[in-house]
This record gives sequence, structure tokens and C-alpha cells, in this order.
Amino acid sequence: MSETINNLDFFLTNAVLCRRVYYMDMIKKAIKAELKRRGWTNYRLTKELEGKLPERSIYAYLTDNEDSVNKRDISAKRASIILKALGLKIKR
Repeated sequence: MSETINNLDFFLTNAVLCRRVYYMDMIKKAIKAELKRRGWTNYRLTKELEGKLPERSIYAYLTDNEDSVNKRDISAKRASIILKALGLKIKR
């Protein structure tokens, strides 16, 4: 029984993580699409968010280079700051 519970905990934890990665990827795609629609560069976004988010975090988040040492995800709080600056909202 204990092994079954541990397996279930592992499965649920992985399911939650996969869902989070999926939604954060969708958010990143929406941000990039809006930047493209506006004709904004990552640099322009960093200037718009100056004082709200570190420039390095924005560049690291939006980079497409899979091998980048600085590539990383950002917190939901930071993503919401970017979304707000671009006038985007998350809907279910």
C-alpha cells in the first residue's frame, strides 16, 4: 500500500509540473507573439519594464537558444508583470 501511495504522489507531482511547464510555455509564446505584433524587440520590452524586472531575467526568459547557460523560466509573478505591460490577460 505504501508503495502505491508513493507512486501516486510521484505521478501527481509530475503531472502538476508538466501542466505548469505547458502553461508557462503558452505564456511565453503569447508574449513573443505580442512582441512580434507590436514590432518590439526584447530590448524594447526591457526598457518598458525598467525598474520592474531585471533586464537579465527578461533576456534569459525570452531567449530561444537551447544551449544558453542563462536560459531559465520565470515565476508566475514576473510573467504577470510582463503580461500586464503588454496588455495581455490569462483566460481559462
